[in-house]
Amino acid sequence: MKKNSVKTELWRLILLPAISITLLLSATLTFLYLGSLDRFVDQRGRALAEKTAHLAYIAIRHHNPELLQQLLLSTLEEPMIRAIHVEDEQNQLSQHFGPRFLPVQKEAPPHAGQAKAAYTNYSARFSYPIVKGDGTDPQGILELELVLSSYWVTIYQTLLIVVIATIACLILAGLFALKLHGNIVRPISLLSDAIRSLCEGHLHTRVKGEFAYEFEQLAQHVNALAATEEQAQNDIQVHIEQSMEDLRETLETIEIQNIELDMARKEALTASQIKSEFLANTSHEIRTPLNGIIGFSNLALKSPLNDTQRGYVQTIHDSAQNLLTVINDILDFSKIESGKIELDYVPLPLRQVVEAAVDNVSPQAREKNLQILMIVDKNIPPQLMGDPLRLTQILTNLLNNAIKFSERGTITVEFKLERFSENRVTVKGCVSDEGIGLSDAQQSQLFAAFSQADTSTSREHGGTGLGLAICKGLVNRMNGQVGVDSQQDRGATFWFTADLGVDPHYAASDELYFKRKRFLICATIDNGYRQLANLAEGWGADCHRINSIHDAFTALRSKQHSGESYELILLDVAPDERQLPPALLDNLAGQFASEFSCKLIVCCTATHKALFSEHVTDTSLEILAKPLAQEPLLQAICRTLDIDLHHPTTFPQTSQEKPCRVLLVDDNEANLQLTTEFLTDLGAEVTPAKSGEQALEKFTEQTFDIVLMDIQMPGMDGLQTTAKLRAMENTEHRTPVVALTAHSMTEQKTELLLAGMDDCIRKPVSEEQLAHTLSRWTRLHQPQAINEPRFPTTPPTPQNHSSGPVNLSQCLSLANQKVELAEDMLRMLIDSLSDEKKKINDAFKAQNWAQLQEQIHKLYGSSCYTGVPHLRSLAGLIDKTLQARETDALGHMLTSLNTAIDQLIDWGKQNDIRACLR
Repeated sequence: MKKNSVKTELWRLILLPAISITLLLSATLTFLYLGSLDRFVDQRGRALAEKTAHLAYIAIRHHNPELLQQLLLSTLEEPMIRAIHVEDEQNQLSQHFGPRFLPVQKEAPPHAGQAKAAYTNYSARFSYPIVKGDGTDPQGILELELVLSSYWVTIYQTLLIVVIATIACLILAGLFALKLHGNIVRPISLLSDAIRSLCEGHLHTRVKGEFAYEFEQLAQHVNALAATEEQAQNDIQVHIEQSMEDLRETLETIEIQNIELDMARKEALTASQIKSEFLANTSHEIRTPLNGIIGFSNLALKSPLNDTQRGYVQTIHDSAQNLLTVINDILDFSKIESGKIELDYVPLPLRQVVEAAVDNVSPQAREKNLQILMIVDKNIPPQLMGDPLRLTQILTNLLNNAIKFSERGTITVEFKLERFSENRVTVKGCVSDEGIGLSDAQQSQLFAAFSQADTSTSREHGGTGLGLAICKGLVNRMNGQVGVDSQQDRGATFWFTADLGVDPHYAASDELYFKRKRFLICATIDNGYRQLANLAEGWGADCHRINSIHDAFTALRSKQHSGESYELILLDVAPDERQLPPALLDNLAGQFASEFSCKLIVCCTATHKALFSEHVTDTSLEILAKPLAQEPLLQAICRTLDIDLHHPTTFPQTSQEKPCRVLLVDDNEANLQLTTEFLTDLGAEVTPAKSGEQALEKFTEQTFDIVLMDIQMPGMDGLQTTAKLRAMENTEHRTPVVALTAHSMTEQKTELLLAGMDDCIRKPVSEEQLAHTLSRWTRLHQPQAINEPRFPTTPPTPQNHSSGPVNLSQCLSLANQKVELAEDMLRMLIDSLSDEKKKINDAFKAQNWAQLQEQIHKLYGSSCYTGVPHLRSLAGLIDKTLQARETDALGHMLTSLNTAIDQLIDWGKQNDIRACLR
C-alpha cells in the first residue's frame, strides 16, 4: 500500500479543514445576511403600506383630495418607492402616482393584520386596506410598489465581500500550511538524506542547520550515531589492514610451500613414471627370454627324458610360468598406475567369460578338492559390450585368491543384475569362499598395492600382493567399485561392479530345449542347487529339490501316480561327501530307469569322478566333473534324454534376400584367404582387395554393404584409404567401414573414428566376430532359431595339443575346425617365413625402421591366424617396441625371432602338416 507524504498529510489535515470551515462560515453568514435583507424589505414595505393607508383613511374620510394627493406624493419621495395607488370604495378619490405597476410574478403568503405582498422580477408590491385605526370602517385599498435595485446591489456587495474574505482566508491558510510544511519536511528531508548517505557508507556525513527543538534533538542523535559508526569503521579498517598484512605474509608462505610441494610432486611423478617405464621395459626384457624358456621346456618335455630329467624340466617350466605370471602382474600394475591401460569395447558373452576364468583356475581347485560353482542371473542380457580379457583377469585374480586361502568347501562365482538402463547395464560379480576370512584391519588395506593379509616372514601363502590392486584398478576403469565382506574364520566374499554396454543388434535364441520336462535336483548345498536350477530353468525345465538321494524314491513315487513324473535327476555331490558309496550309483541309475523311467546325471569334483568311474558300469549314467560349464551340461542332458542338437554355422537366406556384399581389404594373403573363407561360410559375397588403391578401384565399380579394412598396409594404409573412400562415396548412402587391427582397439579408436571408420575387429578374427559384425552393421543376416546356443569355445592354452613351436589345437580353432583351411594357413605361413626372415634382417641391418616395422607387422598379422603362439608373441613384442621407437633392444629380440622362425621352418620340414592336424 502506497504511503502518503508529509506534504499530502499537511494539506489533508490543515488546509482542507481550513477551506471547509471558511466556506461553511461564508455560506452561513451570507445566507443569514440575505435572509435579513429579505425580512427588512418585507417589513419596510408592509410598514410603509400600513402607515400610508392610515394617513390616507383620514384624507378619504374627510373627502380631502388635496391632502390625499400631498400624502401620496410625499410618500412617493421615499427612496425605494416606485409607484403608489389608492382605490377607495366609491372610486371617487382613486389616485395613482408613479409608473405603472409591473406584472406580479408570485405572491407571498398573507399574514393576519399585515399588508399583502406580491413580487415581480424587479419590485415588490404591498397592498393594505384603508381602514380606521381599529380596523373598522374600510374606505378602500392602498398599493405601493418598492423598487429592489438597491436591495440587489446590497446583495452583490455582500457576496463580493464574502468571496474576497473567503479567498483571503484560504490564501492565508495556504501560506501557513506551506510554512508548516517547510518547517517539518525540510528537517525530515535533511535527516533522510543524511541517513541514506550513512547507509551508503559515507560515514563523514553530518546533519547541519537550525530546526525546531524536536528535530534538533533528532539531528544530534543522528550525528552521534554517524560519529560512532565512523569510529567503528576506522577501527575495522585498521584491523582489516593488519589482517590483510598477516594474510599476505601467510599466502606468501603458502605459495612458497606450494611451489615446493609442486616441485616435489613433479619429482615424485617423474620418479613414478621412470619406475613404471623401468618396470614395463624390464618386464618386456624378462618376458622375452622367459617365453624362450617356456617354449624350449615344452619342446624338452616332448623329447625322451628319464623321470629325473622330466622332473627337472617340469620344475623349470612351472617356475618360468609362475615368474611370467608375476611379471605380467607387475606390467599390468605399472600400466594402471601410470593411467596408460586401455579397455577394449567388444562383444562380451558374460557366461563364457566366467567359464573361461573358472577353467583357468580349475587345476588349482582340483588339487585342493575344492568345487567352483557358477551362477549367472538370467536377467542379464546374453551379449554385453566391454573388455572380456580384463573381466577374465579380474575373475581369475579373485578366484586365485579364494583358492589360495581355502582348504576346503565351495567357491561360488555369482553375477547379478544391478541396474539396466537403455543400452547400459551394471552387473555385480561376487566370489565367495569358505576360507580363513579377514579381520577388519586386514580388510582396510587389502586393495593397496604390495599389501597382503599376512605379511609375516613365515606366511604360508605366496604372491606379490598386486592381484587385488590390479583388480581395483581395472574395476575403476569399468566405472565400478570393489570391496570385500568377511569375518575371521568364516570365509570372505569379494565383490565388484562393472558398467557394461548392451549390444542392441544381438539376436539371442529363446529356444526352451526342455520345455514341459520335470527335473529333480538333489543338492545338500544351496548354491549347488541354485547353479543347476539356474541352468535348467533357463532351458525351460521345471525343477524341484531334494536334500538327499535317499529322498528320491519318495519324490518319484509321489509324482508317478499323478502323471507328473520326473524325466531326470541331477545329483550334486558335495566335495566333502563321504556317505555315498561309489558302487551305489549303478544300482540307483538302474532302479530309477527301470522303475520310474528316470535318468541320472552326477555332478561332482574331479576326485569324486575318478572314484565313481572305477565302479560304474551303466553306460547311460553321465558323470560330469565340476566346475560345470553350460554347454557340457546341456550336451550331457540331451544325450541322456535322447534329444538331438545341431549347430548351424551359416546364416540362411531367403530366396528374396540378397547376399551381403563385403569388400575385404588386407595385404596379407593368408589373412585374406582365412577371412574370405569365414565370410563365405556365413553366406556373404566377398570381393578381396590386397591394397588401398585396389580397394578404391573396386569401391567405385560396385556397391558394397560393408567394408572390412586392414589398418597397416604398405603404400596407402587403411586410414588413408578410408578417408578417400568417404570422399568418393554417395552422401545419401554411408557404407559401414570396420577396421581390422592387430592392436588393442582402444589404442587407435579415436584415430579410427576420425578417419571415418565405424567399428573395429581385433585380429585374429573369428567366424563368430564376423557374424556379429555383419548382423550389427548390415542387418541383412539374422541367425535362425537354433536348437542350441552357440557357445564360443575358450582358446586352448599353448601347452595343450602342441607339437613343438606349433599349437595344433589353436590352428584348428582359428580355422573354425576346418582341417584343410588350417593346413593351408599354416603351410602358407611356413612357406613365406624364409623370405620374411631375409627382409626383416635386411631392414634391421640398414636400420630402416619403417620397413622393419612393416615387415614385422605383416609377420605378426600372419601368425595371428595360425597356432604359432611363440612366434606371435615375439612378433607382437617387436611390433610394439618399434611403435615406441625403442630400437636399442631390437638385436636380442630379433635373435629370438630368427630362432623361432628357424624352429618353425624345421618343424614344417620334419612333419606332415595334414597328418598332424588330423
